[in-house]
Amino acid sequence: MAQVITVGETVDVKKSKQVPLSFTGTVEKLYANSALLTIDSFSKADKEVVDDLKQRTIVNYKDIKKDGQAVEPPAPEELDSKPNRSAKKK
Repeated sequence: MAQVITVGETVDVKKSKQVPLSFTGTVEKLYANSALLTIDSFSKADKEVVDDLKQRTIVNYKDIKKDGQAVEPPAPEELDSKPNRSAKKK
């Protein structure tokens, strides 16, 4: 069964065609098909890549694992109910 993830949780990502490195990160924001992650723990060999990414990257849910299990995207209504922090205040 797929795991549900929320902002602030720690997840694991394995290197693949779409992801340039393996790392452990923290969920910063959830999108419809992907999540913005802060890169917390990674191999020393990947330091240059992490620096280029400024310690953050967007990863598709299919490439994210929580406790060794696949994760599922949030329901669309969960995304709509959260305030848009990037909206300009008047």
